[in-house]
Amino acid sequence: MGKTHRGSNLRDENPNAGRGTCPITKKSGVKLLYEHEIDGKKVKISKSAKATLANAKRRQARKEKKQEAAAQ
Repeated sequence: MGKTHRGSNLRDENPNAGRGTCPITKKSGVKLLYEHEIDGKKVKISKSAKATLANAKRRQARKEKKQEAAAQ
C-alpha cells in the first residue's frame, strides 16, 4: 500500500483518518481509500471492496468471452 493511503496523509484529508463503513462490503471501521462511482454518485470504498468489484468485472468479461466462443 502506498504512502498516500496511510498515516498523516489520511488524517489531513479525511475525518476519522479515512475510516468508516464501506458501502459495498458493509464492514465498519475500515479505511475508505478509493473513490468509485455507484449509481452516479462518487463514494469512497475499501481496498477489499475495490478488489471485489474488479474480480466481478473480470468474471463477467470471461463469461461473455466464453459465450462468444460457444456461439461461433
